[in-house]
Amino acid sequence: MNEIQNELTGAAVALGATITAAMDDAPGFVPCGTPAQVVIDALVAAGAAEPAASLPQQVAQVRGFVEHVSGHRGVPAHAGTDVTALSPAGKQLLDALLAFAASANAETLSADATSWLYRSLAALESGDDDKVTEQLSAAPHC
Repeated sequence: MNEIQNELTGAAVALGATITAAMDDAPGFVPCGTPAQVVIDALVAAGAAEPAASLPQQVAQVRGFVEHVSGHRGVPAHAGTDVTALSPAGKQLLDALLAFAASANAETLSADATSWLYRSLAALESGDDDKVTEQLSAAPHC
């Protein structure tokens, strides 16, 4: 990934972590499909072999969703993480997320898959390899 793809991935991590905070704040809450599609689209674009010219606008869109979720759900807006500094387990989880986003499984997300997606992004932001490994073991098969 190049610099803007890394930035887009970091923004997706921030959105997933912010949504996870909202889910933790209101048990049973899983957001509608719009933020999930934004995350999926961001991960697909971040993992593309040829970066699109529209990536800066996509970064801005994802960051806008972070602020939207934060404001509407009353949780802190997360900043994401530097995906170039992920642990080996974190890199494995990121690879699983990128593969999932590019798979047919991402076309119709169940509530469980959506929750896994957000919680996996939050685990990447946390840097906690135990959480990362837990999410990796729960990954949907692509």
